[in-house]
Amino acid sequence: GAAYVVSKEFTDLARLRTGLDDPTFRDMQDPFWCDGASAVGKDQICPRDGKLGCAMVDVLPAVYRQKATHFLSWCWGYSLHQVQSGITNWVKTHDVQLEQVFF
Repeated sequence: GAAYVVSKEFTDLARLRTGLDDPTFRDMQDPFWCDGASAVGKDQICPRDGKLGCAMVDVLPAVYRQKATHFLSWCWGYSLHQVQSGITNWVKTHDVQLEQVFF
């Protein structure tokens, strides 16, 4: 959900895996999903198809994953800061709780 994407936990993980202070989501592609041994979710069973390998959302604690409440579309070229600040500003503008926004 939105709370995870803007969290220090995700920021630290993105920086650690990419070695960049403000990586784009394209920069995160290989370190998160394509680098074999360290790919997120590679050792877990997918709850949708029952096969080995699942999406990042499936490995998050339940507090960060719920039924979608909103649709979020962004470009893989956006930086982490751009996405985080966009979500933060949208939440403030629409007077909703960050912890209640899931996509």
